[in-house]
Amino acid sequence: MLVMTLMYSLLAIIIFVCKSIFLRNKKQTLISLSILLLEILLIFIFVYFLLPSRNLLSLLLGNAIFGGIFLILNLFIGNFDDDIRRGKLWVNKSFSIGLSVVMITLLIAVGGELHSILSVKPTYNSISVKKVSSKQAPTFKRGETPVALAPKTVLNRVRKAVSDLPNSQYYKIAGTVQAQYIHGKAVYIVPVEYQGFFAMMKAKNIPGYFMIDATSQNATPKFIKKPYKYTTSAYFKRDAERQLYRNNPQWLKLGDGGAQLEIDNNGNPYWVETVYKSEFLSHRINYKKLRVIVMDAVTGKTKTYKLSNLPKFVDEGITSDVAAEINSNYGSYKHGFWNRFLGKTDMEEPTNNGPEDGVTSIFNENGTISYFTDFTNPNTKSDSALGYSMINARTGELTYYKANGIMDSSGAKSNANQNYKAQQWTANMPILYNVDGRPTWIMTILDKTHAIRGYYYLDAEDQSIYGTGSSPISALDDFRQALVNSGAKASNTPNSNLKQITGTVDRVAIVSNKNKVMFTLKDSQVVYTIDTDDFAKANLLRSGDNISFKANVVNGQSIGNVTKFTNHNLK
Repeated sequence: MLVMTLMYSLLAIIIFVCKSIFLRNKKQTLISLSILLLEILLIFIFVYFLLPSRNLLSLLLGNAIFGGIFLILNLFIGNFDDDIRRGKLWVNKSFSIGLSVVMITLLIAVGGELHSILSVKPTYNSISVKKVSSKQAPTFKRGETPVALAPKTVLNRVRKAVSDLPNSQYYKIAGTVQAQYIHGKAVYIVPVEYQGFFAMMKAKNIPGYFMIDATSQNATPKFIKKPYKYTTSAYFKRDAERQLYRNNPQWLKLGDGGAQLEIDNNGNPYWVETVYKSEFLSHRINYKKLRVIVMDAVTGKTKTYKLSNLPKFVDEGITSDVAAEINSNYGSYKHGFWNRFLGKTDMEEPTNNGPEDGVTSIFNENGTISYFTDFTNPNTKSDSALGYSMINARTGELTYYKANGIMDSSGAKSNANQNYKAQQWTANMPILYNVDGRPTWIMTILDKTHAIRGYYYLDAEDQSIYGTGSSPISALDDFRQALVNSGAKASNTPNSNLKQITGTVDRVAIVSNKNKVMFTLKDSQVVYTIDTDDFAKANLLRSGDNISFKANVVNGQSIGNVTKFTNHNLK
């Protein structure tokens, strides 16, 4: 902190030395020294609490500001009184030199800032991008693709469990969740924070963290007792951000968010932060050269890693706020800075409908985590999506899926909200998957208390096709039935085909509130569904009836309503 204080005070110190040499007035030198020491104290407070950037451009701008303040304070306190009265202020060599140095420093800093803002194409080019067809987008597989709990729901459940904490009056639950795989299981980690400064002084440390199954609809949070010292809600030397800042002077924090808490396979907590080195006299970022700092939350020891060499337990070396920044730069700067405001050619704007800095953490089937968001056209007010991205949370690679003729997540949420207007429930966490070859928005429905009320699957090409259910599986089945009802064409669904089937009914169940009849055939485990709105006589179906029908079957599961149904026992 002392080194950074001196770096931000350097210009003021130079001005003081020059003034002392030229004036050779002991009284004025002492006054000026007092002003300098006071300013250095204020700069130290500024550095200690705000942790300003160590980028050269930031240092120049800071020196210009603090150097200018030093000159002005000298003027007002009277160091140049004689010159002012004689109208010869600009003849004073010390002031002239000081003003010149401040102006030159300011011009360099402003020039660098403008260069950083206007010259953004290199930043765009540094993003690792893989473009693929929307037909290659992730396919939603029944019973295999994880559907995660909404972070709002997780936080609501964890806050209700805060009484599990020892001396719970000293703590509160953080407002963020961390997606992770631990021992191959998808979980959310929720940090515990101090209530305030005095709570920190009494508590001494954080007692542990909460963990909850990320994909179980009825999951309850579990408190993991693993005391640690460093946290983002602490003060002074226990502040995790300050510890990261102090021990890694050559690296700059990337993004506006804080460090994220990740847990290794032994349950030990670590703080993870994405960092970068800026170019000379510029704030420009090279995304190909990012690093990740991992800090032991117990000891405070830090280590810096390349993205290609991260510890296995770190699932999100790229933090969610950094992912949001990558999406923004990718959508905005393909043709440079001015295109964003003038022609807007090929501009794409992230919808920022995700719960974590505008993105959504996706648990992939292969044990990795990606950040999802979709892009819309900023030039129109339509709710059509231009495409969507998945950013690998370990490598930072952005996979972009080009979309045509589908609604964006804002339109999908609006559609779902209309269906639950009377209940005042809302759609959250919109994620786009291929379901039976159709681009489909999958959303979680929450009430005002953030409790789960159901799931909503919406065809992204036709908003009249949707399915609902109390669980992801029941909503999927309902959607598939609606898809077949509509006559919409399903494509690229693995192991799927429309079959002509004849057999004898074994078991029958009438689902009256859904206007459906479910049945199985003898010597078959497949559960078929008939929509009684289409086939009213299906209500008369009985065990032993001989029937023939067509149904689309995937991996031994009926994925939609039976079509062309005939009951040969009914005349």
